[in-house]
Order: sequence, then structure tokens, then C-alpha cells
Amino acid sequence: MQWGTASSFMAVYEELNVPAFFSTFADLLLDRAQLVEGERVLDVATGTGIVLRRARERCPRLGAAVGLDLTPGMLEVARERSGADIEYVEGDATSMAFPDASFDVVACHQGLQFFPERAGALAEFSRVLSDRGRVVIACWCELTSCPGYQAIVDALEVHLPELAGTATNPYSLWDETELRGLLEEAGFEQVEVERVTADARYRSAEELARAYMQGTPLAIPLAAVDAETKARIAAAIVERVGATPDGPVSKTMSTNIAVGVRPER
Repeated sequence: MQWGTASSFMAVYEELNVPAFFSTFADLLLDRAQLVEGERVLDVATGTGIVLRRARERCPRLGAAVGLDLTPGMLEVARERSGADIEYVEGDATSMAFPDASFDVVACHQGLQFFPERAGALAEFSRVLSDRGRVVIACWCELTSCPGYQAIVDALEVHLPELAGTATNPYSLWDETELRGLLEEAGFEQVEVERVTADARYRSAEELARAYMQGTPLAIPLAAVDAETKARIAAAIVERVGATPDGPVSKTMSTNIAVGVRPER
């Protein structure tokens, strides 16, 4: 396995993880968003923009499609992959530079669990939403519902335990009741949370290992780790995935998708 630099993880994310599962789960989120022609959509923690790209494909006549992210490298890839009909803005979810009631739908696909101040972010989502506007949020379910990623965590716990906690961060808001409570406490009405499951598909177990080790923020702390240790971790992941190293891999993943309505002011 050839090791890239920490700064290249956004490109690997787009190359491997977006087609493997992010595009599928973006579609599942948009199924529940039920976009309508003319609506203005904001995607918070947009990453490389897959939610907005799918949204434009489904509903070309949206009033606006805007993506917000804190990471310039993610936005750079997003702009390269998107057309001029999608706008990308660098910014913090808890302090967004948008006027009140400037969007009809706010989406957040696998971002809320990473925010240090979740309540503050949801308050901002509500502020920028129009009356009766909708919020649609996806957060991964419990780690055990994602055996491919469980293999990553298990391998790190053996070979680099100090990074195991970092690896579990995507699953830190797995509880449906907690997610529902956050939206209700932020004032959203008609909150519904649905658990959905789909497959993550890679061409091989080695590709899966590369996708997570080089195509997620794990790549940043791993950049300081020697190549021999990283090779041992990759081999341990391949072994735990339970597939032939060069054969296709399909592993289930589950997410909660919450939908809420902003009350009238």
C-alpha cells in the first residue's frame, strides 16, 4: 500500500468513500428531505459536496444549493466536482454568515456528531430556516452496525490504541433517543427518526483499509506513524474484514435520519 500525505485525505475520501457508501446514504437522506422545485437548500458539513450534487441531479430547479464546511481542502474538492449551480462557503456551523430564514431545507449528513456544541449548531439551523422549513440530519448508528469500520477500530486498539478513540468519533451520536431529544430541545416539531441500512462496497479489503486509513481524518494522526506500523494495521484490517485481499467487499452500515420542522416565528 502506498501511503499518501495527511493533506491528501480529502481526495482519497472522494475517490473511495463517496462511491462506496456516501453517495448511497446521501440519496437515502434526500429521499426524506423531499425537495421541491424552488426551495433553497443548505448542506452543513458538506464535505466534498455529494449531498448537493445529488440534490441538483434530482431537482435541477432548486432556488439555491449552498454547502458549508470548516475544512478548506474539502471545499476545494467539492468545487472541482460540482457545477456553477452549487455555492460553497467556508464557515462554522455554530456561527453561520447567512441571514435569518434564508433557506427552506437544512441538511447535515454525518456532521452533527462531530460538533463540539451540538445545541448551538441546531439553533443556527433553526435561525437560517424559513417558517415551516425542514431540517434533515443523518448520524451513524452504533459502531457494531458497521462491521467494516469495527474492523478498523479493532485493529487500532491492538496496534495503536491511542487512536482508537478518534476512530470511534463518527459513532458518538448513535442513540436515536438522544438525536430526537436534541432536535426537540432546539424547538423543531414533528420530529421523526428512522434507522436505515445499506451496503458499503469496495473492490477489495485492501481498498477498504486504504479508504479509512487514508480517506478520513484518521490520516492526519497516522501521518506521524511509521510505515511498518501502518502496514501491520492495514493487514490486521484485511484479516478482520474476513474477505480475500483482492476480492470485492460488501459491509452493511446503518444510520439514523432525523427530520424536523421549524415552527412559525
